[in-house]
Amino acid sequence: MSEVSRELYGRDGVTVVENHKSRRYELLVAGTIVGTLDFRILGRRRVLGHTEIAADHRGRGLGTGLIKAVLDDLISQGIRVTNYCPAVDCFLHAQPEYLVVLDASHPSMHPHSAPLRQLVHAQHARLRELAQRSQDPGLDGFERRRVTDQFAAVAAQHAAAVADVLLTAARTLSGDDAAVLLDNLKQFEQALRVLKGRAYGDARFLGLSAAETWREAQRLLDEHEATEVRIVSDLERLHGADGATDLARTLAKRQWSSPTRPHPNSPHAGVAGRLAHQLWRIADSTWDELEGRGLPTEPAEHANQHSAFSHYLFGTPDDARSMSESDTTHTHQDPGQQ
Repeated sequence: MSEVSRELYGRDGVTVVENHKSRRYELLVAGTIVGTLDFRILGRRRVLGHTEIAADHRGRGLGTGLIKAVLDDLISQGIRVTNYCPAVDCFLHAQPEYLVVLDASHPSMHPHSAPLRQLVHAQHARLRELAQRSQDPGLDGFERRRVTDQFAAVAAQHAAAVADVLLTAARTLSGDDAAVLLDNLKQFEQALRVLKGRAYGDARFLGLSAAETWREAQRLLDEHEATEVRIVSDLERLHGADGATDLARTLAKRQWSSPTRPHPNSPHAGVAGRLAHQLWRIADSTWDELEGRGLPTEPAEHANQHSAFSHYLFGTPDDARSMSESDTTHTHQDPGQQ
């Protein structure tokens, strides 16, 4: 293999390599290139372009094999993707467990095509960012506690919103998936409680290793994300675009009205769960105000074409802010550079 190429997969005469110089993944059969997938590198992100399989090799599943090998490699490296390839998009719809590879902060050219999926990816991207910052060895003790507290708050809100909205909807799809999600939510909230308690000196958790505490929290978060994206994909197929949009809006609104602290021993599902979340939200809000706890707040509405909620939901730029910046500088900015 040359210095500019790296093998990703090789079996039964079929090989997939990354040709770094040509910026493309290549599929070889018996040493001959019969398929390619173009890409660009933007920092730690890959932008996938076009997949092409030679006409005399189509219909054999080679395109699917190429895409799978590429995504498996990117996931193993922790590299996120912005996708512009219809073939990759079809693969992701058929294999929702691979949706975790998408970079929600840099969606493709069709951000409105799957609003529920986009929202879920955006929320998980935010949690991953906070988790990574919380473990930065360069942070002092105060800043590490502050970021850990933000992670615990956002994660608790997300878990409660998922329990109220997606868990209820999932029961119409698969009792097994709903049961897995419910069990994960309980364990995840317990992990958040331990994480927050250890950060603030709770004697019950001081004997635990910080690294082990974070590993358990991230393991449960990964498990949660995989289950959630599978359920979301099924819900989008069941309810269609309009129904999925309604679920996305409901989930986003519930996120901002959910408890800001983990409550693993409270009910999570059904009427009892929703009532518990409402009561804990009142209690948590009171505690947050008394402590002067700095937490994210719901975006305010703007009098432009789209509300701030729409921007949060779909990941679009703020029209009013863009216009204001344009008026101030009197220059035109290419939307693709935002």
